[in-house]
Amino acid sequence: MTMLGMAALSSLLVAAALAGCSSSSTGSAKDPGRIEKTDPAPSGADYAPNLSAPRTIGRVVTTVAGATLYTFDGDQNGESSCYDDCAKHWPPLIALSTAKAHWRMSLTRRTDGQQQWVYDGKPLYTYVNDTMPGDVNGDNVGNVWHVVR
Repeated sequence: MTMLGMAALSSLLVAAALAGCSSSSTGSAKDPGRIEKTDPAPSGADYAPNLSAPRTIGRVVTTVAGATLYTFDGDQNGESSCYDDCAKHWPPLIALSTAKAHWRMSLTRRTDGQQQWVYDGKPLYTYVNDTMPGDVNGDNVGNVWHVVR
């Protein structure tokens, strides 16, 4: 991605986060676990990815708190396959019940009924060994976990 593209992505994500939203999402008729994409308008109070910050490996997508976000190669069709011990090491990025899909961000329903953020069709996770904002310790772990850029 070019620097201009990264700047546009970062600006759009921050602008969308500042827009705020209070309506809830509903599942799609085609796939009840999948929540449809809508106009840019995430919940202002949600723990939603909305920042792209400089890191030692380049710019990466982070949570509001600065935690680096990751995707897992084992996930298929926009649904998480990371549960139990996996989820202890790779906590899923859970959305508030009022969260609304926006731009390249959508939501998927986990088996426990919670909504998880999805970026470009890939569920998002943080990593327990990232203890400080800016850590990218989970990048390429097992060649299946990848930083979101």
